Amino acid sequence: MTDDELLLETDYTSYANSCRDPHIAPGDDLVECRRQRGHDDTHGTRAGARALRWLAQQGLGPLPA
Repeated sequence: MTDDELLLETDYTSYANSCRDPHIAPGDDLVECRRQRGHDDTHGTRAGARALRWLAQQGLGPLPA
C-alpha cells in the first residue's frame, strides 16, 4: 500500500469503523490506527500531510474506555 492509498483510506474511514490500535509515535504522541477495522497488515494513520505506519505488538489491545 502506498502512502497516498493509506492517507485516502484513513480519510474515508469513520472513527466508529476504524481499528484504533494505540501507538506511541515519534515525539511521544499517542496515536490510534485509523485504518478500516479488520485490516491484515501494518497499522497506520495520518500525521499531518504524511502517513505513519507501525506493526502490531502482541498482547496489546485497545485502550480501555
